[in-house]
Amino acid sequence: MIDQATLQTATYNIRHIATGQYVALKDTKRTSTLIVLQDSHFEHLAWVLDKLTGLEDTYHVRSFLQNTFAQTGESPTAGAGITSGTESYPWLIRPAASGFGDFYLISPQSDPSLYWTIVKTRDGTNAILTNNPQHHVYWEFVKISA
Repeated sequence: MIDQATLQTATYNIRHIATGQYVALKDTKRTSTLIVLQDSHFEHLAWVLDKLTGLEDTYHVRSFLQNTFAQTGESPTAGAGITSGTESYPWLIRPAASGFGDFYLISPQSDPSLYWTIVKTRDGTNAILTNNPQHHVYWEFVKISA
C-alpha cells in the first residue's frame, strides 16, 4: 500500500479492493484485454504509471510485460472494455473519499464519471468501465519499484 501523496511514476500491481485480484493482460498480444487474476505471475501483473506533467492526477498506465498502454475507445461509455494498445491513453487516478484508506478510482481523463470495474468476481473476468460509483470501483496500487 502506498501513501496517496506519493502516487508517482513507478511500477505497481493494481489490486481490486473487493476481490484481492490483480489487473493483468489476458494474453501476450499487442492488443490484449485487461482481466483480473489471483495469479502472482509478475510480468502479467506489473504496470508502470507514468505521471503526466502539468495534469493533476493524470497518468499513462503501461504494461511492464508488453510495453503497451491501458486504453479504451475515443468516446468511452459504460460497459466498454479496457484493452491494451500501442497508443498512449490518459487516465485520471484519484484517491477515493477519505476514510477508505489508500484506495483509488481510475477513470478516463475525458470522462471522470466512468470508473474501472470488473464484470464478475471470478478469475479471468474482464475489466470494464462503469458509471456506477458503487459497483466495485476501488483499486489499490502496490508499488514494485521506482
